[in-house]
Amino acid sequence: MKFYNLNKHRQCPNFIGSKPMGFALFTGIHGERIDDILPVPVMLFVISGKLKLCYPKNVEIVVNAGEMVTAVFAKDSYVTTMEDSVCMRLYLQGDGLDFCHRIVNSDLLVKRSEQSREHGRTLPMIPEIQAIIRQMTGYITDGLMCCEVHAMKQQELAAVLQAYYSPSDLLPFIAPIYDPNAGFYNDVMRLANDYLPVKEMASLLNMSYPTFIRRFRKVFKETPLEWQSKHRMKQLTDMLRNTAHTEQEIADELKFSTVQNMRVFCKSRCGQTPAQVRNS
Repeated sequence: MKFYNLNKHRQCPNFIGSKPMGFALFTGIHGERIDDILPVPVMLFVISGKLKLCYPKNVEIVVNAGEMVTAVFAKDSYVTTMEDSVCMRLYLQGDGLDFCHRIVNSDLLVKRSEQSREHGRTLPMIPEIQAIIRQMTGYITDGLMCCEVHAMKQQELAAVLQAYYSPSDLLPFIAPIYDPNAGFYNDVMRLANDYLPVKEMASLLNMSYPTFIRRFRKVFKETPLEWQSKHRMKQLTDMLRNTAHTEQEIADELKFSTVQNMRVFCKSRCGQTPAQVRNS
């Protein structure tokens, strides 16, 4: 279906673009390995084909067509396609799936995750879940990548899960996405666009500086400064290529003190000026 305002939509601050959030389609041919999944709470929905989730210590979970699974992929975890596959993945936004506390006690789930280290279970996608996935497939195919729309569909998904699945099925299914490391990742991502000094980030998260550094390296696999630099460069590239903002507007958005400092940063990171990045 034609999307009449796609070009304007791409200039909206709510446009997801290449940002790792919300729903996305992915495909894989038989035997393909997918190992670039972020270490954040994710839901995988197998529309067709078959996936195998591979974890350390030879732990494997097979997800068939018409099934779904939750996971957090840490180091040395990956997915392989056991058949040609079409799938939907959801990187959970905000604080994750918002369930009624009378049905899902998130504090107990965190304790359960810390104690058992379960890798989760698959569940069949009932027609109500399939309807959400079909609608999101249409939105994504048409280019409707608004984070607010994706957030609303995430909440609809939570409502359907808690309404149509029994607690005995639902709790083991969602337990992996309450991993405490995933919570740390989300806390950092909430502060990411403020580009704060590392010590200030640690203070805001009520952590000592050494503890924050250790936790950060464990979750992100690099130092805070290097990660911040990569994140800022990615944001800069996205804004240059997907919006009509001036360099001054982008510099202000990304918390550069001057446009010249932004140009120096851009040149040092990718070897090009902002103008060259925009025109490439």
